Amino acid sequence: MAKKISKIQLFRRIVLGVMLSGFLILIVLHDLLPNMPSVDSLCPFGGLETLMKWLASGEFLKHITPSNIVLFGAVVVLGIVLSRFFCGWLCAFGALQGVFGWIGKKIFKKRFTVPPKVDRVLRWAKYVILVGIIYFTWKTGELVIRPYDPVAALGHLTAGFAELWAEFKIGFILLILFLGLSMLYERAFCKYACPLGALLAILSRIPIFRIKRDEPTCISCSLCDRACPMNIDVSHADAIHSPECIGCMECVTVCPTKKNTLYTTLGGKKTKIWTIIGLGLGIYAAAALIGQATGMLKFTNPTLKQVTLEEGTFNLENVKGSTTYAELAEVTGIDAAVILTDIGVDPALVPATTKIKDTGALIGKEDFETDAVRMAIAKRLGIPYTGEDGEGEAVPSEPSPVENPPLEAVQPQASTESTTTQILSPPPSAQGTVPVSSAAPTTESSPTLKIPEGFTLEGTLTIEETASKLNTTPEQVIEKLGLPHDIPTNKPLRDMAKDFGYTMTELKERIAQ
Repeated sequence: MAKKISKIQLFRRIVLGVMLSGFLILIVLHDLLPNMPSVDSLCPFGGLETLMKWLASGEFLKHITPSNIVLFGAVVVLGIVLSRFFCGWLCAFGALQGVFGWIGKKIFKKRFTVPPKVDRVLRWAKYVILVGIIYFTWKTGELVIRPYDPVAALGHLTAGFAELWAEFKIGFILLILFLGLSMLYERAFCKYACPLGALLAILSRIPIFRIKRDEPTCISCSLCDRACPMNIDVSHADAIHSPECIGCMECVTVCPTKKNTLYTTLGGKKTKIWTIIGLGLGIYAAAALIGQATGMLKFTNPTLKQVTLEEGTFNLENVKGSTTYAELAEVTGIDAAVILTDIGVDPALVPATTKIKDTGALIGKEDFETDAVRMAIAKRLGIPYTGEDGEGEAVPSEPSPVENPPLEAVQPQASTESTTTQILSPPPSAQGTVPVSSAAPTTESSPTLKIPEGFTLEGTLTIEETASKLNTTPEQVIEKLGLPHDIPTNKPLRDMAKDFGYTMTELKERIAQ
């Protein structure tokens, strides 16, 4: 006879089911409909990752939206108040592992455990991963985890195997590995590899929320130990101080004594489980409401046109698999049929509203890659571009003949009317980019130093690299930025900020003057 599940655990499974279902539905809709949220915008950990680049250069990482900041803030507050409540109640990937764990129990009729000595060592891996991600994100200013992230791979399953394998090969392998392991060892990813779980485990050292045990009423049945998905030794602890506790309350609800042998506390005082649940869900909901009120809870990335106008530059890196040929034609001024012809595709087979990533399915070519479109656009516009892998043929900087104007994008004005601007004809200053002209004159600090529209001063750049990008000398860059003449020219600007008394925000303002 099947065990009767408690109302609390039934409710937890419903909440997790809603989170997982919503996550999977959004993944599918992202591929079917324009401007739907991507998996990147749904991950709270992205908020921490983009914080690294913001501290370095005052900018956000690509693929990250303001929603990541809101979700990350909510998770941090939850971590401080209720430890790893997010992991046990709200994490969609944790819910998916739970589903595979349930399947594993049905198949194998038993629960497997990793030998304690091995388990203790493996649990440290997630902290190493967390530190590595923070370090390399800080150094590179890129979303370094993305190709290796099993959650990102999960979010791109509907994109087709060719694109999935090309961009998320390692992440996909890890996805299969951890879901398979979760059939044997519950929540394997949570225990050994989740960087967000590692961060929340650190925050859980703040002792606001705890599960405690009343030893005199304990009958030592060990049901709590067997129920814990994180393999914590509950039956021998006065209080659960383990950073592995995900606040699922499985141990509390399975206790048979009916004497509150296991109970939840806040600030050291007994607190009802439903109060804990209400507080946890309330914090997350409040963050969503605040994000909505402030306009930050936006899950959709800007369109190619919006990005181009914002950056003042048409950048080939902003051409994604989710970009349609119609969008590309609108921004570049090159007719969609011309673009398709340039990549060797019959325009009759692929409507202009097709997303680039769906081209392969329509023409029966599974290995079709978005970068082929970027290369074709680069050749048409004369943009130097050697492809994602750097192995493509470099395109000469002299523009090729184009049947239509290179860019017609609507530029917002004070009135409701809008005017058009075009890509400048001079050669671009960086691979894959072409500046967009505007009414404002090019900024000059001297007759020989010109700052192209759309140029971004990154904290990761050295003075020498900046000079190279601007086709000038380090001395002129130093003069433009108002820096001491003895400042090293071969160190990243962000690394010298404290020593020379400036901020990257100040330097960005000076370079833009």
